[in-house]
Amino acid sequence: MPQNFFSMLFGGRIDLRKLKVKLREVERDRRKYFMELRKSSAKQGTLIEQIKAARREGNQIEVDYLWEELKAIKYDFAFSRRTAKVSNLEGIALKKYIRGLERLEKRKDKDGVNKLLQRIRTSGLDAKLALQQIDEQAYMDELNATLEDIGLEIDGEFEDQDPEKERFLSEIDTINEAEEAGNFDEALKTEAELKHKLESEEGAV
Repeated sequence: MPQNFFSMLFGGRIDLRKLKVKLREVERDRRKYFMELRKSSAKQGTLIEQIKAARREGNQIEVDYLWEELKAIKYDFAFSRRTAKVSNLEGIALKKYIRGLERLEKRKDKDGVNKLLQRIRTSGLDAKLALQQIDEQAYMDELNATLEDIGLEIDGEFEDQDPEKERFLSEIDTINEAEEAGNFDEALKTEAELKHKLESEEGAV
């Protein structure tokens, strides 16, 4: 993943078509990074379960071997997590910038376009992404300030609306709340119903 992501994209003449092509690339990479993250997480969970079993059996040789494996996957997991986070934040900003530029061009607001481009170039988002510990809130605050400076709304048309996702997350919250309250039968029932919904009607929730 290149450093100075926004400086490279917005440093010269802006071509919306090329920005949209780049957005598709970023979204493809983001899916790949999150898949790697899930694989690392699954492997980490498997190793932990194997270590627990080996400890119960008193198999110290197996414990030692699995521990070394777990240490190795820990670094892979950390790298995948950070890479996925950076790619996700890049995609969010690029999508909002494209929408903002489209809206300004539709208005034929050349001054607004120039002001937005200048604001992007001085936003400091590249520096925030380069930090070892990424402060997502500071990043989003800076991104929103970039758009607010030229009077573009942050909420509403700039936010993706996904009712299916909202319904799904609501079900997930219900399951978590039931588990936290110790209502495991209710949690299992809700989870089974959710899985049934996901597997029917082409995954509709």
